[in-house]
Amino acid sequence: MSIDTTSYYDSLVQSSAPDPVTITTDTEASSLTSDDFITLLLAELQYQDPTEPVDNSQMVDQMTQYSQLEQMTEMNEKMDALTESLGAMTASNGLDYLGKQVEADGSTISVSGDSISSLYFELPEDAASVTCNVYDSNGTIVDTETYSELDAGISAFTWDGTDYNDDTASNGIYYVVVSAQDSNGADIDVSTTTTGTVIGISNTDDGIILSLDDGRTVNMLDVTYATS
Repeated sequence: MSIDTTSYYDSLVQSSAPDPVTITTDTEASSLTSDDFITLLLAELQYQDPTEPVDNSQMVDQMTQYSQLEQMTEMNEKMDALTESLGAMTASNGLDYLGKQVEADGSTISVSGDSISSLYFELPEDAASVTCNVYDSNGTIVDTETYSELDAGISAFTWDGTDYNDDTASNGIYYVVVSAQDSNGADIDVSTTTTGTVIGISNTDDGIILSLDDGRTVNMLDVTYATS
């Protein structure tokens, strides 16, 4: 009787081989952690084929990858801490505006009964015509005011609070779009600003938002002037 030594050796290896290494991770994890990486590396060393050990160059590559993973993890942690620190610092700076009158880039006006806030627009040059379109919160145009022959500089737009039908506008926040043309009919860039007293602050995804006493809000980054 003859025995196939190759088949016999293979059966011994298969029967004595350890169970494969499994790594359990949180179902919410989307990538390997540094601990997972080390576990895989140690498993590779433990269960490598003695007749074909891991090549030195492969080992160096894997250790380099691990080092890079560690560095990226530490960098992400430091960036998160820095972001939180900057956010807290910015929110603290916003407290300085409480109770102050501020001027900020914006195009909103507030209507509350007979009280209607003013909007200011600045012309870099003389304008032959200026048009101010008033929109409600739904984006519907409710009124239009026009001016002619305005000098360069800052002018105030004060709305009387009535629409095209001379009906009184409802209370709320409205948006004003200002456009201007020179004597040749060419468009002129117009910037608009709003003013109000800050009564509250909030930290949002868009930054620090200042709440004004008439219900409007402005981004702290848009503030151009504040009373001392």
